[in-house]
Amino acid sequence: MDEETLKGIILAYIYREKVMEAVITDVEESQDFVWARHILLEDEETAKEVLAMLNDGGDFTELAKEYSTGPSAEDGGDLGWFAEDTMVEPFSVAAFSLEIGEISEPVETSFGWHIIQVLGKEERPLDQRTLEQKRQAAFDDWLAEKMAEYESEFVISETWTEDLPTEPSLPPELLQLLNQPQQAPSVGDDQ
Repeated sequence: MDEETLKGIILAYIYREKVMEAVITDVEESQDFVWARHILLEDEETAKEVLAMLNDGGDFTELAKEYSTGPSAEDGGDLGWFAEDTMVEPFSVAAFSLEIGEISEPVETSFGWHIIQVLGKEERPLDQRTLEQKRQAAFDDWLAEKMAEYESEFVISETWTEDLPTEPSLPPELLQLLNQPQQAPSVGDDQ
């Protein structure tokens, strides 16, 4: 790859980042998490029976170990902390609507019937990777929306390559910017 091609790639990346920064301002930088445990059962009848045992003072951990068919049974049904978009929708909706300590009515999912208890709730900052994924998804949505708005205005013909100049040219101010020597930032610099 020659230097000019590399400069073009870097410049396109910088433009994309600047546009993304300008148009994507509403991405949440934190997310709600719950710590929950559950008892997974094969049918609604058994779920109601186990719920009755819990309501009569039964120990959640012991009942999960005895009755749950899920992989978390040996841990007393403990699922640890998770974000709302981690679990299937009916489960997440139920878990995130419960108060700490509250036990749900039986909830049906594609896995079976769940009895859920929330042990904790907190808001956590997103890790950098997840934040970037959310920013990228928001930008992609924005870009698709803009492209759809202008789709009817611009028609790309099948012979579009014939319309390309044989010698591409850039505006003089852009050429000047690209030809300026750039000093790489030192390690530890903020910018």
